Amino acid sequence: MPRSETLIASYRRLAAGRESPDSLRKLAQEETHETISIQLKSGITFAVEGQLLWHDLLRPFTDSLGGLRPGPLTRWFDNNLFYRKPVIVAKLERTAPILPKYLFTELLEGLAWKLVLPEPYTFYSLSDDQAYRSPEEAILDLAAIFSEELRTLAPRQPAILQLTAPSIAFKTLSQDEIEIVKESVRTVRKGFGEKVMLHIPFADASKAFPWILDFGADIVGVDPYLTELKALKEYSFEGSLAVGAMDSRNSYIESIEELKRILDAASTVEARSLHLTTSADMEALPRGVSISKVKRLGEAFRALREGELG
Repeated sequence: MPRSETLIASYRRLAAGRESPDSLRKLAQEETHETISIQLKSGITFAVEGQLLWHDLLRPFTDSLGGLRPGPLTRWFDNNLFYRKPVIVAKLERTAPILPKYLFTELLEGLAWKLVLPEPYTFYSLSDDQAYRSPEEAILDLAAIFSEELRTLAPRQPAILQLTAPSIAFKTLSQDEIEIVKESVRTVRKGFGEKVMLHIPFADASKAFPWILDFGADIVGVDPYLTELKALKEYSFEGSLAVGAMDSRNSYIESIEELKRILDAASTVEARSLHLTTSADMEALPRGVSISKVKRLGEAFRALREGELG
């Protein structure tokens, strides 16, 4: 979720030495509580914590892992967002727990929630590797680190882990690359033990078919604004299909009727169940717009459940 202007201003004061870390963290915690409350009131099934302490999806690891240092600001795929490119200068090592410092898990007590992490192959593809002899070694090290980190969240661990994986569909992967992706996701899943969602924003997900169906993700997420849902009709999902019907890269608030058309197309795909979600993270949107989209998502879910969209 995006930060409010108030929280953004607090980060700027912190950078200028005019705000304490404790003061900023308190403000972020209050905004996180608001973020969760809005989702629950809207009827969202799996809430997100919002991850407001994350400067970008990679940064907690970039700033905390041994063997990594922050590199130059780099465009986040084809969005008007930037991230610090991780530079791998030595073997990756986890020296202390990371995720508990970046998540307000105390606000999620008793809730079914979803955590968003970068998929290991995607993390590596967005990095500058100056240390490893092969990509496979680095990617599997990342997967093992993520697996260890997920265990630090018990007993408040998420019900769903979303691995955001645009890089697996930006090009057609070689068989060797596919095997690396499969092994790394299996490693993360083994350490997690709950449902894993592999979500593919910013790309045509059909480039990762059919192999993406073979390695045990409980949910595969696609962006219907970039992926032609009709192209997926030939495949059978043993798991579930998550449809990013709410466009996270457009401030326009979709109508119930527009969401219905997307869901009608998705319902022709053979899958165990459908998940209604956003096309990607919403950090690029103004906070007010993101809240409106969350509420509309809840409206669409209620209409679907009550048979008004079917």
